[in-house]
Amino acid sequence: MKGLKVVKVLIACCMAAALGGGEVQAQYDFCAAAPSGQMLYYRMVPERAQVMVTHPEREWPYYAGNKPVGDLVIPDRVRHEGVDYEVVGVGENAFYRCDSLTGLTAKGIVTIGTQALCGCTALRTLALAEGLREIGEGAFAYCRGLTELVLPATVTHIGISAFSMCEGLEEVRMTVATEGQCDAMTYYGCRLMQERKNRKIASVGGVEYAVWKL
Repeated sequence: MKGLKVVKVLIACCMAAALGGGEVQAQYDFCAAAPSGQMLYYRMVPERAQVMVTHPEREWPYYAGNKPVGDLVIPDRVRHEGVDYEVVGVGENAFYRCDSLTGLTAKGIVTIGTQALCGCTALRTLALAEGLREIGEGAFAYCRGLTELVLPATVTHIGISAFSMCEGLEEVRMTVATEGQCDAMTYYGCRLMQERKNRKIASVGGVEYAVWKL
């Protein structure tokens, strides 16, 4: 059943581009420049001074010629109309097929949504801080340029095919507990993880990490 589900997720990544994808539940509430200069779009979390990063358009293409490019830094907080909002997540399809995005630094988020960075083929660097708990289905699928992946020890959920077709991965590091959430479908199409070679265990601050390296 898992094999069938991962195939469905991968097909969805491709079909959204070819047929227009599905309508999302909400558009952005406001926008503001990121510390790295790109424009970010935010959706407010009801009844809380929190926001999720989203995209400007309701339907595919989610960006009309203004995709973020280069190395992107998502701030911990953003100010809008005199109110400080905590940036807690990257929402569903937020950067879907932003194929000129080369790096992502997100130090304050706790969740990354379904297909949030699916198809970001130029993404080479990824910096995620402790506190991240959830990575959605296909969140980083087809990020072929990604060579190193370090998952925070706080991750408690990894969705189906989250890192599928990340063919360029040369090193992956995660806690042994997080490793228990993964299977062959998590890294479907990734040679490093499919072959399960060169796995080592390293202890950092009393926490055991599983490390794969080509």
